[in-house]
Amino acid sequence: MSVQFIIGIDGGGTKTHGRIKEINTGTFFEVNGGASSLSNDFALAAKTISNLLNQLMGKFVGHAQCKPEHVSVVIGVAGGGVVSQADRLALELPFSFANLEICNDAKTSLFGANNGEPVTVVALGTGSVGARLDAENREHYYGGWGFPVGDDGGGAKLGLSAVQSLLHELDSHDVKKSHGEDNAEDHAAANSEANFEPGLPQSSSALTIQLLEMIGPKPSDLPEWLANATPAKYAALCPLIFALEPKCKLAKKLIKLHVQHCEQLILTSRKNSKTPVVLLGGLSGVTFPFLSESVTEFCQLALGTSLDGACLLAEKSSQELGNKVVKSVTKKEPLVSDPVLLQQLNNMVSEERNPNSKQIDLMDSQDILRLINNEDKNVPLAVELCIEPMGEAVDQIVNAFNQGGRLIYMGAGTSGRLGVLDAVECPPTFSVSPDQVIGIIAGGDKAIYKAVEGAEDNAELGKQDLENINFNDKDVLVGIAASGRTPYVIGALDYANQMGAKTVCVTCNPNSEMTKHANIVICPVVGPEVLTGSTRLKSGTAQKLVLNMLSTASMIRTGKSYENLMVDVNASNKKLYMRAIRIVMQATECSADIAEQALNKTDFKVKLAILHILTGVAPKQGELTLLQNGGFLRSSVEALNS
Repeated sequence: MSVQFIIGIDGGGTKTHGRIKEINTGTFFEVNGGASSLSNDFALAAKTISNLLNQLMGKFVGHAQCKPEHVSVVIGVAGGGVVSQADRLALELPFSFANLEICNDAKTSLFGANNGEPVTVVALGTGSVGARLDAENREHYYGGWGFPVGDDGGGAKLGLSAVQSLLHELDSHDVKKSHGEDNAEDHAAANSEANFEPGLPQSSSALTIQLLEMIGPKPSDLPEWLANATPAKYAALCPLIFALEPKCKLAKKLIKLHVQHCEQLILTSRKNSKTPVVLLGGLSGVTFPFLSESVTEFCQLALGTSLDGACLLAEKSSQELGNKVVKSVTKKEPLVSDPVLLQQLNNMVSEERNPNSKQIDLMDSQDILRLINNEDKNVPLAVELCIEPMGEAVDQIVNAFNQGGRLIYMGAGTSGRLGVLDAVECPPTFSVSPDQVIGIIAGGDKAIYKAVEGAEDNAELGKQDLENINFNDKDVLVGIAASGRTPYVIGALDYANQMGAKTVCVTCNPNSEMTKHANIVICPVVGPEVLTGSTRLKSGTAQKLVLNMLSTASMIRTGKSYENLMVDVNASNKKLYMRAIRIVMQATECSADIAEQALNKTDFKVKLAILHILTGVAPKQGELTLLQNGGFLRSSVEALNS
């Protein structure tokens, strides 16, 4: 079928733009979205781009020709040059288009900058990259290695430099932070013992003072900000740095270094060619006036955008479909017999036939249910035999949390969904960051609701998914697979081991392949399923019990309970609001009125409200006491009462 429409999308670390155009009439519509960097946050990027595509296709609702098979699409997105990430994104998209090309946003910027004519492009946004299109229409790329190892000249790198300067100030001095270099009248008060608190010195620059004010006044604000900092958050500090440049020495110094990086990227990208240099991206306009005359004589700000380039490439593709390599979201590889896998299945306990259920198809409803229930009774007994390795795993998870590490669950199918389920329950139950416990499922978020064919067979995809969340040696990886042979999980375990991280596997088949790839093996052997091979039954129940125990014990070990009460519950709805009141009442034996009053005083922090009632301590001092006692309420109560 002929292509009647083109869609171009430009995605980056901060924002995403999309345009749909009817080729014959030139009618077009544009929509905007949030961040979509495949390198920084693949799941968020896929969601943003999918939402944008849904909105764009909706602009021509009712148009007889506007069907996916009539649309040519080019998506230029940060990280799109990595083939495995581009292929994975293609699987996530909601439509099967006539033509789909996913590439790095540097390519779309290159073609958009000078309407497809020879040009050198330097993109200065959250990240940075250089590119050159020569007279033979060949592309050359420079930099763009990603934050933090590369991207010199990008906004994230400039923001990082500013935060590093702030940290240096904090490490070097202990003076009241509200006094800056121009606050001479308060110097005496700053040095008095009554006004002393850790912070910035009297001689601090305006930039470091304002940075600290932006991040937050409480001692815990800065560590929390750093723990959750993304490239986009660092880049968001750039407007302040540029605004203070005329009057702040530190800001001036940081801008000077930023400009040096930009000029180096410009010269490297242009090489010895005579092509014009076009600067693109959110930092191009504010950076341009600071460039030296020898550089600006061949530089100019953007004539066309990365979005223009994506649309230009999409239109070219619509005219030359026969010469294009098309990434299709519908093409499936034929399935072939695998004798090795067949032998593995033959040797698995979970794949054996259960002699107790061979007549299940002849039973009535109640007898079927009794049989399932009797089989399920074996599950907790099997889990009980795994207490020792589970204890080792909890110790490693607690150690990871104490070092700022994370607990990562990975699995495919039922196993992956169980990991996601346990992870998403941790923030409301224990008020932890959503990034502290993460569940990853083969095939991405949509695999939670619908099977993604072939995802679990891809070991490289397991590695890629860990890279996408910046997995490191402080984290603990728990690989989940009832069979113990899932390539996706094994690939992730191998990568985690290479990184020096602690690895755990949860399987229901002893001596399976996965057990050879993990430091700690948790293997509740529940026996054959009622329905042969349906491991969502006993095996799934065992895995759920194990994950419940791992996360709950780890949270208790890091101070998330007082006695057996959930004192870090997040009162995010009416039921949890009332539960918070009941917890305070149970912990202190007070009335509902007193509990609610204490919660209101402490911004509805249950742990702090209990501490206030039991000891009479003021909320601010209570926060400090909890901090000094590692967040443990029992030891905080004992410290204040002693």
